[in-house]
Amino acid sequence: MPSILRHVWSFLECGSLPAALEAALKGLGYDFSPMFSPPSDSGPAQQLLRSALPIGLATVVITMAAFFRVPLLPDIGGDLSMSVADLGALTTVFALGRLVTDIPAGRLADKVRASRMMANSAALVGLASFLLAMAPVALVAYGASFLLGLGSALTNTTGMTYFSSATSHARRGASVSIFAAGLLVGQAVGPALGGLLASLGGWRLAEAAAGVFAVTVAAALLRSGRRGTVPESGATTGPSEALADRPQIPFRYRALLYLVPFAMFASLGALSQTLIPIIGDSELGLSTGAIGLALGAGGVFRLIGSILGGQVADRVSRKSALVPGLIGQAVGIALLALGSSTAIWLTSIMVMSLSSLGIGVAATMLADFSQGSGVGKRLGPFRFAGDLGLVISPVIVARLFDSFGTAVAVIPLAALLAATGVAIWLFLPETRWLEEANAGQR
Repeated sequence: MPSILRHVWSFLECGSLPAALEAALKGLGYDFSPMFSPPSDSGPAQQLLRSALPIGLATVVITMAAFFRVPLLPDIGGDLSMSVADLGALTTVFALGRLVTDIPAGRLADKVRASRMMANSAALVGLASFLLAMAPVALVAYGASFLLGLGSALTNTTGMTYFSSATSHARRGASVSIFAAGLLVGQAVGPALGGLLASLGGWRLAEAAAGVFAVTVAAALLRSGRRGTVPESGATTGPSEALADRPQIPFRYRALLYLVPFAMFASLGALSQTLIPIIGDSELGLSTGAIGLALGAGGVFRLIGSILGGQVADRVSRKSALVPGLIGQAVGIALLALGSSTAIWLTSIMVMSLSSLGIGVAATMLADFSQGSGVGKRLGPFRFAGDLGLVISPVIVARLFDSFGTAVAVIPLAALLAATGVAIWLFLPETRWLEEANAGQR
């Protein structure tokens, strides 16, 4: 682990993509070098691109630390005498922390440089992880989960605003998919590493390690900011920007786009962060390490889906990526209703994960409608809608699972995602060529 921390520290300070990673990405046909190559001048847009890589890695590590806790839920419940419903409430408290932060974070993301926002979020996640590692009773665990939610919301809203504004309209889908890929890598590595460390030394050791990772990121970002290795500019709009210059988005379009994160975060909170590990433990008898590895493998599939979704959104159309993703996730969730077996459980995780690209594509469409102006202010409510689903779903689905079983708990979530996909297809206009069309009319 010290070796990993040294690589994280050095990368965040220098902001250069390791050659091996760059070669691997090019081998997959996903070449970021034209987008992030050092520019010849030092204007705000060029500085933003140059700092994208360290911000992306910070997103990976902070998310990884926040997701250490997911496969640890059964062990936390056993140690702190928490029921399945209590563990669902733990995820709900995490979501509440995000909920109260989303809109303020969106406004700040338009005005404060991304490196400072990321450093603050890393410090919060580190503090919360250490607090959870030392929790003597459930009440302290709830407090730690709330703080984790605050840090998570700062990370997600800052990163999504940043990458939505970091490049041209034609490459916006790929840019947002880089941010989504960072989240997904963190969500893949975090549960796997957390489960592994828990199997070696217990869940408290795993959470303490998460705190070390997060604090390392915070220190590196603060140091690099003082040394000027991460550019100062990170805001997408200045304080003097006139509100009249911001394109108005019809309410019905915003409502449809906000429905996407609501449905997807509801399934994420209720299933990936709550019910999936509980089913693995109570019904399938899997170890914490095995559950963590399965969730980690799911994260890899989510990464693949995110990259493919970004490419389809840019090269074909936004809706051609978004709608199949929502329907595919609904199918993956519905598989859980077929019965309790390890094969079905794993297949469901992989199908859900591969299809969970909707957040990034929907955010891209919202940025398309905004035409790059005041993106953070609009992404705050977008993420608020998602975290509202994250707040509501875990406790409800956990209680349905306790009372009626898996099928009754998961089918409503699958139906919500499928209905959202159909509504997007029928009632939301395509935005891939929106800026070109508006430019032609001027």
